[in-house]
Amino acid sequence: MFESLFTSQLAVHRHRTAPLRKEREQFLEDLRRQGASQATLWQSASRLVYIVEFLNLRNLRPVTFQEIKDAAKIWLRNREPKRVRTVSRCAIYGFTGLARRFLNFHGYLTQPAKPPQPFSDRLSKFLSFLTLQKGLRPDTVRSYRWHVEQFLVWFATRHRKFSAVSLIDLDAYLLWQSKKWTAWTLRQAANTLRSFFQYARSKNWCPAVLPEAIKGPCFHSDHATPVGPTWDEVQRLLRCEKQDTPASMRVQVLLLLFSLYGLRTSEATRLLLNNFDWKSKTFLVRRAKNYTLQRFPMFATFESAVTRYLKLGRPNCQSEYLIVTLRPPYRPLDTGSVAAIINSRMTRLGIRSPRKGPQSLRHACATQLLKKDMSLQEIADFLGHRDCLTVGIYAKHDIGALKRVAALDLCRGL
Repeated sequence: MFESLFTSQLAVHRHRTAPLRKEREQFLEDLRRQGASQATLWQSASRLVYIVEFLNLRNLRPVTFQEIKDAAKIWLRNREPKRVRTVSRCAIYGFTGLARRFLNFHGYLTQPAKPPQPFSDRLSKFLSFLTLQKGLRPDTVRSYRWHVEQFLVWFATRHRKFSAVSLIDLDAYLLWQSKKWTAWTLRQAANTLRSFFQYARSKNWCPAVLPEAIKGPCFHSDHATPVGPTWDEVQRLLRCEKQDTPASMRVQVLLLLFSLYGLRTSEATRLLLNNFDWKSKTFLVRRAKNYTLQRFPMFATFESAVTRYLKLGRPNCQSEYLIVTLRPPYRPLDTGSVAAIINSRMTRLGIRSPRKGPQSLRHACATQLLKKDMSLQEIADFLGHRDCLTVGIYAKHDIGALKRVAALDLCRGL
């Protein structure tokens, strides 16, 4: 393995004589099977020598993540004098990330003990209700779960019995979270808790709580103010993302999927390679809400971006998904990672809008379609909404579209 990565005999000797040679070679071979490039293998092999040195691993042993972080800080302070000194946080992430993958590969990464979830029986019944009876998607259920878990952990520090919960507790919780959450997150938390306590009331778990009284913050913003960025800002975002790096090529494809086609995050991240028909220049999307398949034409800009990403940016791996991680193990991006990527790009360019991320670009797409005089039903079909009444949320932020919203009566019979 090391002879194929290094030309210097001194470097080969160093890697062969460093501790845990066999374990390091097994890990590197696994990376190679997953499709890691030669450059990635070279960098990983070089960094693994420092990992076993600063973690003092003569033999494999259980290691906690805190030990890895402490070793990374020492490694960063003690770089060789001949090397360019790097104090970037990214350098620490490279060390800790590779160390975690290496130890997890061999089964020696010690995961911190997760505290027991308070009132887990009630939470699991509620989640089963959302999945089996309401038919919500896994991503949506995870969002519900996270918000309910946050409240139950907070509530368990104040009461032992779930039946003791009251509206005063819910108000106190939302007030406590308002110190670190935005108004949008607080409203989402209130909506989730309202659904949870509606289910709890049907099971007679807490009769003292009236779910309809759980309300989040009210917004009194000007309806003329759009929720997403302007179309000029969207175009500026696309123009600035044309670098010759795999990360930039991947982001450009994501930006086009959100702004040009108005896809939801889960719809974009679940696109498969075989969803693309290059002869007819179309691609299929599995809609997240109604689970139907929808065929889109590949516009020239999007076709060029996808072709460039597949040839130069996408890792050579066996994953069936279009958008994958940049480093092995290659897997589809999760919705949180995509939101963080889009948010960072918009923040870096100084794009100011009440909401950021993929949903804001979807909103900008809908607003632009309204300006192109498309009917509400056409926009609903394009965006994958169940009916055209939902499109009113986009139209109310466009003064020119308000007159067309008055014609909603035309849609009642649909």
